[in-house]
Amino acid sequence: MIEFSISSKDVTCLTITGKILSDADIAPMRTEMETIENWKIIIDLTELTHTNSSGIAFMIKILTKSRINAGDTVLLNPNAGLSKLFEITKIHEVFSIYDSLDSAKNHFN
Repeated sequence: MIEFSISSKDVTCLTITGKILSDADIAPMRTEMETIENWKIIIDLTELTHTNSSGIAFMIKILTKSRINAGDTVLLNPNAGLSKLFEITKIHEVFSIYDSLDSAKNHFN
């Protein structure tokens, strides 16, 4: 089960907590992301402990949509397990990944 929150000021910050184990886990998040207007997105992974291919596909869809809408998506603070997964799947070559919120926000300046 996951929990998420979305906040938006200068950038949109999607914070994900828990484990992404299936498409059903991300369905509410996907629906909520359809309503955002600011496509400068930080996906905060500080409290995400696990993801599978559904979570990776969701992040790539957000990245694609943000770039189509003249924005970008960056990842914030993945744990060691997620970092290893991103390395294996080459996600770290697609996304900019930051270890502090200030660094992630500076990406958009």
